[in-house]
Amino acid sequence: MTDIWILQPHNGQFMKIDKAEPAAAAKREDDGGSQVIARAAAILRTLEAAPHGLTIAEITRASGLPRTTVARLIFSLQSEQLLATVGGRVRLGPAFVRLAVMASRDASALARPHIDALSREIRETVDLWIERNDTAELAYEAVSDQEVRIVCAPGFRLPLHNTAPGKVFLSRRPDDEVAAHWSGSLAAATPNTVTSIEALFDELKRTRTTGLAIDVEEHAEDVCAVAMAVDLGFPEHYAIAIPVPARRFGENRESLERALKNCVAAIEGSL
Repeated sequence: MTDIWILQPHNGQFMKIDKAEPAAAAKREDDGGSQVIARAAAILRTLEAAPHGLTIAEITRASGLPRTTVARLIFSLQSEQLLATVGGRVRLGPAFVRLAVMASRDASALARPHIDALSREIRETVDLWIERNDTAELAYEAVSDQEVRIVCAPGFRLPLHNTAPGKVFLSRRPDDEVAAHWSGSLAAATPNTVTSIEALFDELKRTRTTGLAIDVEEHAEDVCAVAMAVDLGFPEHYAIAIPVPARRFGENRESLERALKNCVAAIEGSL
């Protein structure tokens, strides 16, 4: 094996170099970079579950990282607009939101063929919803060809407690978290709206058991819906919903539920 010698300018002497040293140094650098990325990801995941933001102390406790590390990474992530601090609380920043929007577009592309096919099969509108800041936001819609139909504008947002996709998203949360956020704010949009936290818990329990959430004129009169969670392989939560005029919902509910389950299974099976 050929030895490597380098000239030291300060004394004019040669120094022998171990050929393994550069590789070892590179490995140390790679390990250090991987550790920084893993720690930054831990902070982002911690904040993903806290749409209202957390203090540095709360992030430190939840992530299990040293406080000085958390503070340093938050500063770096804020400089890239991946995090933002509002009122002393750290939350996901605008750059992260933009990335999430691009991801949701990709998610829509994955689900679109199946949603379009389901809409043609049942001749009803079919929507893809994403959970966003304690609301359900419309990501994609295949519109029914019937004269009386339900249509939403792109980016339209729904509350969580009285809509089918919203209840799908709430069913993924512990009851104590739901109570903390919604026990005093179950506003009645129609006479059918569930306004008691106990009644909402009952509905969420059924959704967790059956996988289906129902809205029977709770958010808007003459509008019913059935929804189900769909795993698109992204960190965001998605749900597919079928909104239907009330006059067609009762007699078709079972067939709509079967068709929705088949659609979700087809999407998840194709990933």
